[in-house]
Amino acid sequence: MRRRQFMSGSLIAGIGSLSLGAYGFENAETAGKRKEGFLSADGIKLSLEKLHDRYKSDLFDHFIPNMDKWVIDHKNGGFMCSVDITNGRQVNSNKSAWFEGRGMWTYSFLYNNLDKNPKYLEAARKSKDFILKLQPKDNSFWTSSFDREGNPLSGPGDIYSSLFVAEGLAEFAKASGEKQYFTLAKKVILSCLDRYDSPDYDYYVAYLNPDAPKIPAPRVLGHWMVFLRAATQILENGPDAEMQKLADRCLDACLNHHLNPEYKLFNEVLNHDMSRPDNSYKDFAYTGHGIETCWMLLFEAARRKDKKLFDRIAEVFKRHVIVAHDDVYGGYFRALDHVGNNTWKVDKVLWLQEEVLIGTLFMTEHTGDSWAQECFNETLEYVHQKFDIPGNLFWASAGDRYMKDYARFRAEHYHHPRHLMLNLLAVKRMLNRKGKVSNLFD
Repeated sequence: MRRRQFMSGSLIAGIGSLSLGAYGFENAETAGKRKEGFLSADGIKLSLEKLHDRYKSDLFDHFIPNMDKWVIDHKNGGFMCSVDITNGRQVNSNKSAWFEGRGMWTYSFLYNNLDKNPKYLEAARKSKDFILKLQPKDNSFWTSSFDREGNPLSGPGDIYSSLFVAEGLAEFAKASGEKQYFTLAKKVILSCLDRYDSPDYDYYVAYLNPDAPKIPAPRVLGHWMVFLRAATQILENGPDAEMQKLADRCLDACLNHHLNPEYKLFNEVLNHDMSRPDNSYKDFAYTGHGIETCWMLLFEAARRKDKKLFDRIAEVFKRHVIVAHDDVYGGYFRALDHVGNNTWKVDKVLWLQEEVLIGTLFMTEHTGDSWAQECFNETLEYVHQKFDIPGNLFWASAGDRYMKDYARFRAEHYHHPRHLMLNLLAVKRMLNRKGKVSNLFD
């Protein structure tokens, strides 16, 4: 799709020319056959309304009720995500710091931005209470997993455990108005940064292959990504010198170090001094994290109203999406294990497809980019066909290349609702402008 011209200049003057087929927009051929006036305000509004209604239904008619019934622990607080998505049977009642932080963020963000239903704030509050009882006494990361009552099932987790808890706490602080949780979130973030900057920081990037070497105190794209998102969401609430400094570091690390100048893809792993390792990691591009990082960088460029930065990131985003696209079966691959040998992991994960949807709709909203419009349309069709399986309570979180065999025992409660919420908010903004591209960059 990205190898041909999508629309003529006359059709991309407004966002209403998006082609979404059954989900509300039309392709260029169909639009050309419509009666004159397709690009009128009413026509644009109707097309966007169909997309709005689909997102709203996916979120409020399906995801939220099923979370309430099958995943939320209303007694002890928190989220039990090990659920058979075909029938709601609980595989186990264990919880994790990753999922508590993520779930706290999901329900706090929902309350802050889409519906001030006290049930949502209560779900976030109970998760907060549950995970804070388990806060480490020292500078170690949150323990990875617990039973339903909060008894540890493992030792200290990795940096993501604590960063996701911090992200959840910061969003909860906005929802509850309790500023002490902003303070705590920042404390956790900065503690993680101190650990990350230490020459004895220990992290093994196991998603390359079992034989990958261990790098002392590595610099990891996925770490910068989560640091960036945590910091910039705090900055959305007002100026903060420490979080601004962290956001600046993240931009510099991603765009000036992890981005490989030879093939214009992010390398996932660098040495502690930001040099490229002389081993298998020098050819490893985790395209899933690359695409996810890009939309977060786009959001930050928009927050700064920096068009030059936005345009630069948009090109990096396009590059990753084009390279990761499965031209045979559709969707996107998450890991390019060896750039030179073109060796891929060919499984499909929902979160990556949804990162593409967030980034392409955001580009469409603010620039009207025709490539982004077409990519969004194709990707939305793909995820509804392959991951939104009829009769299932939750979308499949992963599967094989063809999505014939898929993961049954995981209720995805972060990436999926994040996509639904962020894009629902984007469509609302687009509707308010009657389909016109934003004037963010004048």
